[in-house]
Amino acid sequence: MDTETLGILLGVVLPLYPVLFAIHQKIGKYDEIVEEFKKLRSEHERHKENYHGN
Repeated sequence: MDTETLGILLGVVLPLYPVLFAIHQKIGKYDEIVEEFKKLRSEHERHKENYHGN
């Protein structure tokens, strides 16, 4: 690869990294929310079984 092609490639790819990092952070936050929801749902099921006697 010559330096001009490499420069063009880096000029195109490098600006995408902040966008990809932001998407990665949002996915991580979504995963945390899903895990918390699963925990709350299982806790709700336990309390429901105790309350209703099922």
